[in-house]
Amino acid sequence: MITKFKIVLLIFFAFSISGCGLVMIGFKNLGKTIFNSPEELKSKVTEPIKKDVKLSALWIGHSSVLLQIYDKVILVDPVFNNVISGVMTRRQTSALDINTLPKLDMILVSHAHMDHLSISTLSDLEEQFSGASLIFPEGTEEFLPNYDFDFVKMKTGNSSKKNYIGETKIIDSVSITTVYALHFGGRFGLDSYLWNMPGCTGYIIKYKDVTVFYAGDTAYDEFAYKEIGKKFDIDLAILPIGPCKDCEEVFNYNHIASYGALLVFDDLKAKLMLPVHYGALEYRNDPDYPLTVLQELIEKNYEDGSHSSGGKIYKDKIIILDEGEQHVFEFLK
Repeated sequence: MITKFKIVLLIFFAFSISGCGLVMIGFKNLGKTIFNSPEELKSKVTEPIKKDVKLSALWIGHSSVLLQIYDKVILVDPVFNNVISGVMTRRQTSALDINTLPKLDMILVSHAHMDHLSISTLSDLEEQFSGASLIFPEGTEEFLPNYDFDFVKMKTGNSSKKNYIGETKIIDSVSITTVYALHFGGRFGLDSYLWNMPGCTGYIIKYKDVTVFYAGDTAYDEFAYKEIGKKFDIDLAILPIGPCKDCEEVFNYNHIASYGALLVFDDLKAKLMLPVHYGALEYRNDPDYPLTVLQELIEKNYEDGSHSSGGKIYKDKIIILDEGEQHVFEFLK
């Protein structure tokens, strides 16, 4: 018979081997995080690829986003499984049925943590889109099976010595550039946080006259995002806003969280922002707590401008989506 002591050890072992903040689950959330079943998401987009679209974004949940830029279809950090790292149950199922996708050109993976790199999701995508390009930062290949994708390994630019830029590759006419991310590579808690393995990045995605920045996971740096903002004219910045204990702090568990995301948005000088990395998984707080704080900061800025370095008004610049909702950026037409 397994003793209570062994059960506790097993639980802590499960958390210790999981990257990207799973150790932040509070004891009050432990039971429902592990034993709950996800709610079936009802409002899924049945035709995610549109005609005559310059840019659209469908938030699948957590950090997974489906981008359409003209005729190119791009998935970033796709994680569709209901249970992540064998421990964490999603609050609701992912908001994309891949059978509704008529095409997929490329998949971008920012790092190998289990809430950003899903082996089972990539296997499902491989069955349908084996010719797609799978783009990932150097170091992530250690955790990838031998998929029938076109593997594209890219050097990262995670230091000021590299001017915060890794490298640029043109893939199927799309320019992909790796840029600074202050986070961790590896896949498990030990290799990420103790051994500090390489393999995390943000991406600049440029096709024709549209430029999208995807941050992956990152913490704030007062120089890096200003430099990236100088180098690229960014139309849309996809930024994480969770998890966080106090979302108005700049540093939250190696993530930027709500306030930090606004600082990055300011530094990038992007036209619009799409917040992600909240809602699907429960850490210490309500999964929507980062969004609540972000909305409060937006409203406060709308009233007095106090939460923006340039006195900007965020209210019309931040696109907040429900999971499964798709936004077509009309201003770009």
